[in-house]
Amino acid sequence: MRKKTKDKVSYMKKVLLGVLATLLFCVPAFAHPPITVYVDGEKLNFDQPPIIQNDRTLVPMRKIFEALDAEVFWDEPSKSVTAVQGTDVILFHIGEAGLYKNGQLVYTMSVPAQIINDRTLVPLRAVAESLGAEVGWDGVNYVIDITSSGNTPQLPSGGGQETPMKGGYAKTVQAPDGTVVLNIDLRCDEVTAGAGATAINGAMANETFGQGQAFLQAYEKKALAEYEKNPKDFRAYYYMGTYALTRNTNGYASFLASVSSYDGETEGVTYFSHTYNLSSGKECALSDLVSDSREDLEYLWLMSFTALIQTDPDAFYRNAESRLEQNLDKVDFYLTENGIAFYLSPGVIAPPETGAVSFEITYQF
Repeated sequence: MRKKTKDKVSYMKKVLLGVLATLLFCVPAFAHPPITVYVDGEKLNFDQPPIIQNDRTLVPMRKIFEALDAEVFWDEPSKSVTAVQGTDVILFHIGEAGLYKNGQLVYTMSVPAQIINDRTLVPLRAVAESLGAEVGWDGVNYVIDITSSGNTPQLPSGGGQETPMKGGYAKTVQAPDGTVVLNIDLRCDEVTAGAGATAINGAMANETFGQGQAFLQAYEKKALAEYEKNPKDFRAYYYMGTYALTRNTNGYASFLASVSSYDGETEGVTYFSHTYNLSSGKECALSDLVSDSREDLEYLWLMSFTALIQTDPDAFYRNAESRLEQNLDKVDFYLTENGIAFYLSPGVIAPPETGAVSFEITYQF
């Protein structure tokens, strides 16, 4: 990101010094930052930090249940946990995969609840969603936002919406016996200022609707068929995430989406990003924002991501540098309050559980 200069290499060296100085703020592939959890905007403080195990975030049991207005009970002989929220009763056992709500199996947890450092840790998403909350995951900053049922934006319930709406897209598919076999829930921040706000919110409504509909059309029949064939071991399909505003000032609105999915075979996290001009409402390509040539940008990406890889080669794929060279077309961007962040989605140069690998450059727009 530069003004025209006669010495590209000299300039890039200066940029790389800035990149290297901020490596600790990038998403590392070897030791992720501390996980921060918010419930309805309030930060939770844990005596045992949340952990990630097999791509699942586990948090201390009592703190998360109480934050969601549930009373929790521990039974030592059976190693079971019971949580009561209003008329709903949640039950599960330490080390077992099944999570029951009002006597019915509603979730098969890939990572069961367990005891670590004398604290009972539970899979956050399974617990939160069983209590009607929505879970958003920011894989760049390792921030989890939970919106309880009483504060969830009013997207249609039940079968879901049939047209694009501000705020996101929601859809559930149920088997004939009422069991949810597929759940889509995409939440999107709204732009509230600027002449282009209406156009931007409309574009993002179309984006979330299109993404949700694509997943629905691809997997609805498969989910219903799999449940009918093996209801006991069935695990509901899902496509859930948040489109968070990373910048909403000084002429631009930028969104970074982190969407988790399960299609009956594989789980994964996908990242999307969109940047708009607040005045015109038009989406901005990278070339609309910076004057650097594609060659210069690819040089910057190659050197910067290589610097990240060389910080700890064992944390990335063994062939990370060659994978990087082959996938420069997959580098994407979003704007921050201080500049511009470039990222590669999970699985490109580092294992999927790493999340997005990114670096940020200070830049004045």
